[in-house]
Amino acid sequence: IGLCRSEHMFFESERLPLFQKMIMADLDVDRREALEGLLPFQREDFTGLFRVMDGLPVIIRLIDPPLHEFLPDLVVLMEELTDLKLRIKHAVTLAEIDDLLQQLRIKENIRKRAEILREQNPMLGLRGVRLGIHIPELTMMQVRAIFQAACDVTREGITVKPEVMIPLTAHANELKRQREVLEA
Repeated sequence: IGLCRSEHMFFESERLPLFQKMIMADLDVDRREALEGLLPFQREDFTGLFRVMDGLPVIIRLIDPPLHEFLPDLVVLMEELTDLKLRIKHAVTLAEIDDLLQQLRIKENIRKRAEILREQNPMLGLRGVRLGIHIPELTMMQVRAIFQAACDVTREGITVKPEVMIPLTAHANELKRQREVLEA
């Protein structure tokens, strides 16, 4: 495989909530918990890939997405927030008001994070190696998944030739820093 782009693996329905949890996490412990949930999915992806590619090299590029793509669209979020605010006006019971306020808080948190992550030019934001530098645990999870899968498949007698690509570097220090995380 000339290039396995790993970012599209996270859009599947059972993975997306975990990836969103990782993006939304304010605490390192919450981010690590989300990444631990994603590890088995990634390992399974790479295990299947290595089995199919028996003996052939597989270049896997570490994740390289603009993070806002994994969150709901800002315009849609704004429409939903407006709708919730209008529904509060017509709520009849306290329980209904409490429920709407809770939904409003959740959507507002997502809107704030989406706005923070929104980029006019994604190539200047957290693309490429900068995402791995910003969230080194993400790189660690992916590398762990790749090499755990490689070990598992090798034990089955299959020849595995993984190559890990660090995405889009603009400076030698970016590459050096990410390589240290990868090798650790």
